[in-house]
Amino acid sequence: MSRQAQIVELLLERGFQSVTELADAFNVTPSTVRRDLERLEARDLVQRTHGGALPIRQTDAPFDLKETLHRREKVAIGKAMADRILDGQTVLLDSGTTTLEVARHLTRARVTVVTNDLQIGMEIAERQNASLVFIGGELLPNDVSMWGPTSVQQLQNLRVNVAIIGCDTVVEDGLYSTSSYEIELKRTMMSIASEAFFVADSSKFGREALFKVFDLDPFTAGITDSRLDPMRASAFPVPLIRAAV
Repeated sequence: MSRQAQIVELLLERGFQSVTELADAFNVTPSTVRRDLERLEARDLVQRTHGGALPIRQTDAPFDLKETLHRREKVAIGKAMADRILDGQTVLLDSGTTTLEVARHLTRARVTVVTNDLQIGMEIAERQNASLVFIGGELLPNDVSMWGPTSVQQLQNLRVNVAIIGCDTVVEDGLYSTSSYEIELKRTMMSIASEAFFVADSSKFGREALFKVFDLDPFTAGITDSRLDPMRASAFPVPLIRAAV
């Protein structure tokens, strides 16, 4: 996992962190942290301050950093979810690095994949055993997902067997997002599916997030990793499948 990606995640979770705190957290020297912060600031991902750094919350961490976070957990989740897809099904894959791992493991079944994610679209386009329906729309900076009215309208004309949804945060009363722009799109994805699962690695459980997207009741199950405490998993109103890492 990239240290710079971990720094971005830590700042998004906790807010301001001093150079000393970051050096202690990652067992590196303060000068190493300062170099990391310089590179992250150049990408508009953090704001350096006297003695530390703040997250730039209006822009999410870009895909290349996100993909390195909790990599082993996401691979395990992707395989576990892909194993539940039946041959011939139409599968909607929400945008995200965890759903990308689902796409990478959809190798056994002949499926049709619907997605608004550029990376997932490229992954599926290279397959001989899969068909791709790509959802168009607007592309946000530092992102790989399409969204907006065009995306919603296109989805409303489709029906899928299974929707696989990502999220920023999972708590006992639902799935939450740190931003509001995807809410309508995600809810439309759910509305066109006969069955739905959510995928989230264990680090996303109990985080703070502002916007509620879904209750948990409509989901058949959630797929997470074995690092989520089993007692905590049992408190959720839907089954949580803990993939072995």
